[in-house]
Amino acid sequence: IYCHKSKTQNRPPEVIIITGYADSDGAELAIKHGAWDYIEKGAGIETIKLPLLRAVQHRKELMRQRTTLALDREEIIGNSPLMKQCFNQLAKAATSDANVLITGESGTGKELLALALHSNSPRSNGDFVTVDCASLPETLVESLLFGHEKGAFTGAEQKRDGLIAQANGGTLFLDEIGELSLDLQKSFLRVLQERRFRPIGSKKEFSSDFRLVSATK
Repeated sequence: IYCHKSKTQNRPPEVIIITGYADSDGAELAIKHGAWDYIEKGAGIETIKLPLLRAVQHRKELMRQRTTLALDREEIIGNSPLMKQCFNQLAKAATSDANVLITGESGTGKELLALALHSNSPRSNGDFVTVDCASLPETLVESLLFGHEKGAFTGAEQKRDGLIAQANGGTLFLDEIGELSLDLQKSFLRVLQERRFRPIGSKKEFSSDFRLVSATK
C-alpha cells in the first residue's frame, strides 16, 4: 500500500523492502506495486549495499534530467538554450548553501545573477551585501570588510560594523574578487573557513553566518 501511494507523490522515494519472511509471491507483488527492491533479512552487506547504490544513482540521474526549475528572475532577460541552462544551474544552486563563483565578461550581468541567487534562496529575507572589490580603497579595505572599534585608528571616532557582519543571515557578494590584494585574500581565508572575523582594534572574534557569492571576469 505504501509503495503504491508513494508513486502518487511529485518526487516519490525509492522503496526498498527488507523482510524476514521469504516469499516469492510477496516479492513479485512488492515490485509490481512500485518497490525498488526486495531483500531478505540475513543477507550480506554487499547484497544490501548494491540496491542502495543503484537507487541513489537513479535518483541523481532523475535530478540531472530535470530541465526546468522554478526561478524568479524578474530583472533578467533571455531565453536562448544557453541562458536556460544558466538559469537551471542558478535554480539548483539557490536550493543549497554552497559558496558560488560566477564568471563572465564585464557587462554580462553577474551581479543580477548573484541577486537572483540570493532572492531564490532560503536566505532571501536576509541582506544582500555587495562589495565591489575593484573600487575598495586600499587603506580602508580591512575596516570596510571587518569593521573597527572606536579609536582603532586615526579618524575612528565610533565603533562601526563591517560588511561581513552586515551580511549575517544573508548573502555576501564579492564582485571582481580577483582584484583583492593577496594579503587581504590571506586574511579573508579564515573568514571563509570558520565564518569568524576580528574587527580592527578588537580583542574578540565574532561570527557571521553568511553565504558567499563571488564574481570575476
